[in-house]
Amino acid sequence: MGDIIDDANKIAAVHLNAALSHIKTPAANDITDCIDCDDPIGVARKAAAPHAIRCAECQGYHDKDSR
Repeated sequence: MGDIIDDANKIAAVHLNAALSHIKTPAANDITDCIDCDDPIGVARKAAAPHAIRCAECQGYHDKDSR
């Protein structure tokens, strides 16, 4: 019984890895000022999200409006 479960887990892992490999991560950019308000994006935010183009506050508004 264990062999069947182990084989199923291996197959599931292959399918999961294949699906995850298709997810594209946005590339890092050199933008340091928010594209909406021109305030600095912030070092901590850029470290956490190198692809960020908005400050945290403007990103929150953007996300809320996108719903």
